[in-house]
Amino acid sequence: MGIERSIQKIIDPTFHSNQTEVTATKMIRRALSIPALMAIDIFAVISSLLLAYYLRAIIFQPLLPSLYQEELLDSTFSNIWWFPLVVIFCLLYENLYNKRFPYWTEVEILIKAATLSIFLTIVWLYLAQVNEEISRTLIVLTWFGLIFLLPLYRFFGKLLLAKIGLWKKPVIIVGSGNAAALITKALNREKTIGYDIVGIIEMKNNLSNSKHMNLVSNLPLLGSLGDAETIISKTGIDDIIIAVSGLPTSRLVKITNRMQRLASNVYLMPDLFGLALNGIELQYFFQEQTLLLQIKNRLKSTYNRLIKQTMDLLLGTVFFVIAVPALILLALAVKLDSKGPVFYVDERIGQGGKLFRCYKFRTMYTNAEIIMASHLKENPQLQLQWEHYQKLTGYDPRVTKVGTFLRRFSLDELPQLINILKGEMSLVGPRPYLPREKKLMGEWFNDITVAKPGLTGLWQVSGRNNVNFGGRLKLDSWYMKNWSPWFDLLIIFRTVKVVINADGAY
Repeated sequence: MGIERSIQKIIDPTFHSNQTEVTATKMIRRALSIPALMAIDIFAVISSLLLAYYLRAIIFQPLLPSLYQEELLDSTFSNIWWFPLVVIFCLLYENLYNKRFPYWTEVEILIKAATLSIFLTIVWLYLAQVNEEISRTLIVLTWFGLIFLLPLYRFFGKLLLAKIGLWKKPVIIVGSGNAAALITKALNREKTIGYDIVGIIEMKNNLSNSKHMNLVSNLPLLGSLGDAETIISKTGIDDIIIAVSGLPTSRLVKITNRMQRLASNVYLMPDLFGLALNGIELQYFFQEQTLLLQIKNRLKSTYNRLIKQTMDLLLGTVFFVIAVPALILLALAVKLDSKGPVFYVDERIGQGGKLFRCYKFRTMYTNAEIIMASHLKENPQLQLQWEHYQKLTGYDPRVTKVGTFLRRFSLDELPQLINILKGEMSLVGPRPYLPREKKLMGEWFNDITVAKPGLTGLWQVSGRNNVNFGGRLKLDSWYMKNWSPWFDLLIIFRTVKVVINADGAY
């Protein structure tokens, strides 16, 4: 019974009866969570090494016995026994034990740390002049193992640690309205970040009739702003998130300074929705007590555009080679299903506003415009939907049987790989807009046409056809301002899931 009581005191912050016990428990939980994470990471490193070992021994060595010697594996392991410690050092260097990141942000940092650890290992082996006793294939395979297993083990490891209470970190939200709802949604979605929202302190000083629930963010209502000192002192929580929009700057500064006196960590959610976030840099002016935000339009950089173009060429070629059999089969299916050409070729707005011929598999009958005009005449209630989405969300009489299948899984867009190889499109980018949509794009036109349109994009993984035209413009503009190579890879990964689930497809 005494052991169970001790464990509960460690993992349950509501179990304690006094502030001293709360503080001691937080220190114990932090002291246990870091070694637990390190153990998970070491397990991932050892798994990567073993995976690399068996891949080399079972696949590479039998296939190429003259190039791969069996005894080299044993000497490699004896020479890099310290490698897990290098990985832990790199993870410490990237603040992966004392900071909490959204999962995909953490994956990006983990890949950087894994790459750095391999680089340091190779450099040390070279300086120590033991590189002739090392299997270079094993080192490379270990890197591939790390970039997949480290994020995977951390994901499930943190979920487990959060479940038993070691990775949970209680936070209180100070705020109201849409900002509080957004941060609540984000933290509830990011399970591995470990923040456990205890409740909300309402920005208004007068509480509503509902004393137990904030109707906006669906959180327990702990009290009003006037009760903040009592609430924070009673709960012993060290982390406060201030999330409010439309508040005068002077009052926001006053509230933030007040919370900073009460808690160890205060997170401020600024009212800057829609602003480019990736790569923001801060410049401080201490004497004037102010700061500047340096915001870059990343795809206006020639260097970044060159990186993106290189990625398109390399990945586009790989995807095209893989897709050739599917392209042939789908072309036959389109040809046999209905009369007309296999491909639908139409003009789209490209980089710099230039028009180009975009390739797609034909999914409609050749007299599609006549069919649509007749359908809207017979069903006038669909006219508003057509004007809002430029598509019909339900039955579309223009679409063929094979076309319905192709659209459901976005296979009709596969021929755009040809546009990518021709340099007219990117793998990831804004939606390829029609020339007639230029006027509708309005002020967004110049922002969006900085880069080439994409086979997939942020709009594709954010609802696809369920997002209205104005929403697509905002998503495309946001993507342009926040571009990074990692962002492109993340969108490609998410596209696979969206296409398989047929989310927002019609």
